[in-house]
Amino acid sequence: MFKDRKSQQQTLSIRVSEEVRAFLERARKQFSDTQGSNVSISDVAKVLLETAIESRLDDRLETTDLLANPTAALFGIRKKWEDNQQLTRAEWIVLGHYVQSGCDTPSNDPELPTRESFAQLLEALLAIRELRQHHAPELDHYYVTNLAGSTKQGDQILTAGPEAAELVSAVVRRMIQDLRNAPGAARHPFVGRNIYVALRDERLESVDSLNRVLRPFLPVLYRIAARGHWLVEHKPIRVKRKPWEPLGVFPPLVPPVEIDDLRLTSSINDDGELHMLLSLKSRRLLYPLGPFPQLREFHSMVKTLVRGKTWNGQYFYAYTDQSPGVSGLKGLTPNTFFFREYGKGVLIEFGVEEWNALRSAFDQVMSLAELQPAMRELALAYGDV
Repeated sequence: MFKDRKSQQQTLSIRVSEEVRAFLERARKQFSDTQGSNVSISDVAKVLLETAIESRLDDRLETTDLLANPTAALFGIRKKWEDNQQLTRAEWIVLGHYVQSGCDTPSNDPELPTRESFAQLLEALLAIRELRQHHAPELDHYYVTNLAGSTKQGDQILTAGPEAAELVSAVVRRMIQDLRNAPGAARHPFVGRNIYVALRDERLESVDSLNRVLRPFLPVLYRIAARGHWLVEHKPIRVKRKPWEPLGVFPPLVPPVEIDDLRLTSSINDDGELHMLLSLKSRRLLYPLGPFPQLREFHSMVKTLVRGKTWNGQYFYAYTDQSPGVSGLKGLTPNTFFFREYGKGVLIEFGVEEWNALRSAFDQVMSLAELQPAMRELALAYGDV
């Protein structure tokens, strides 16, 4: 955690190269993510010098280097996970960095990330804390303040001594119970910030112990991190295949789904990306959909939109004739559904039966056996989107 600059007793001025300055700037962004305010380059340089004394500088430097190419870093973490190899402390920090991003931004799908995912993240936080080798009231104050939404419980930790650390476990375990037993329990976005700070700042037994206790949580940690990577970097976690490299596994032929006037065809390209083509035969309309995050939102939209409601997502806007501000407009047929894609001037209208057919067709195509290997791969590339 950063200390008030007024506590510094000495001032040191040094000249650095442009390369060093660029490195410090990348590190500054890393630190700023959890502080809630801008952090100066001089603050970062001070922390790096202090952590060098505490023998943690190597982790900080490796983390900053990995974040210079986060897509490759996260893909490397995945390969280590699949090969049952241990992650370095810096790789865990990078994973936590994107877990924070994945939790901070709500999803257009009201069910993603799931409550169970948040419950497992809280369990992972407790697992990290159990490895600590020192009393850390400042960190516990940070955790509880983030989760409780006020400083009252956090202040108890700072004033009550070592036994107050049990308050963290009590708060977290109550939240886990609520997430698993109360359907309306809130999914607190600051869980990700706590994971990141714990991985970055806790003094732990060893990286071996960290790998041991967190390996059971890697599936959820990686999915949330992949989601955060997509939201921040706007690209999937995959290594682009070079033209001369073999495919390895040829994309499968996916059977089309037809219901009444509607036809959905699917294809998987050489990079494993999924695209679909929506055909409304009587209107001679072909509408392309993809990549995967757009398909996921479209599926959520047609599943959840009901009469009298609207959908305002990242890719699509949809409404019905009974939505507020729409009812009564001339030329609208009762009980119709409309959607359009942002950036495109195309508004498509569906009757109730057509909308139900669209919903049924998407449910069918997303559950096709031929698509499931690609869907699992895409879930790792994009996360819970």
